[in-house]
Amino acid sequence: MRVFKILLALLVFVLVVAGILAWTLPADVGYRYGTRYLGPVALTGISGTVWNGHADGVSVFGHDIGELDWHASKGPLLHGQFVADVRIKGAGVDVAGELARSAGMISARDLRFSMPAALLAPVLDIGTLKLLGTISGVVNQATLANAMLRDASGNARWSDAGVAGQAEARFSDILAEFASQPDGSVAGTLRDDGQGTLAVDGTFKVRFATTDAQARLSARNGDAQITEALRYIGEPQPDGSTKLVVHGQILKVL
Repeated sequence: MRVFKILLALLVFVLVVAGILAWTLPADVGYRYGTRYLGPVALTGISGTVWNGHADGVSVFGHDIGELDWHASKGPLLHGQFVADVRIKGAGVDVAGELARSAGMISARDLRFSMPAALLAPVLDIGTLKLLGTISGVVNQATLANAMLRDASGNARWSDAGVAGQAEARFSDILAEFASQPDGSVAGTLRDDGQGTLAVDGTFKVRFATTDAQARLSARNGDAQITEALRYIGEPQPDGSTKLVVHGQILKVL
């Protein structure tokens, strides 16, 4: 009986020590053990604990996108999930929301983002024109499993939209809505808000690392600035509009 009590006391002691270590585990130690689960994401300058931590730098495919802060919830671990509120901020990029990992899947919820429109210029490949303004929006939900994105939905707005370069013009905000498709792609629609000088009506599809889009662009009320800018974008149509067709690599952004 005495041996049993000693073994029980040792077991309780081990569990308490293990709990304390888990509760106060330094973030850099956790990162060393968890690197293989992060794929192309790398962290530098890590401080804090695995529950509340900070990284001076977070990069994706070697491209630095800013600082990272996270606050993890301990309760979901009882169900085999790691859930954390994250915030990435730097160089005009701001991303904040909830990320979770369980059973080989990574999911996002209420992930809000904002970035300079100029970051998308390599994907659109519209020559020497520079994109102006800010693209912001929210990913309502999304799940990444086996390199397939599913159950994704959200929206985005290109605010203070415009182009500069060979031609300069400011136009109305452009709105996008998107959702995942049965084939694993993400498809959506593009339109203007109806308040400005550029009329936009288009669709897009993102599959793996590529994007395909097409849109009809036209100058509302014959606006001269927009008409001039459209000379450098897409293919002119008989009705005076422009057809823009894009096939690009998402990784060009990085």
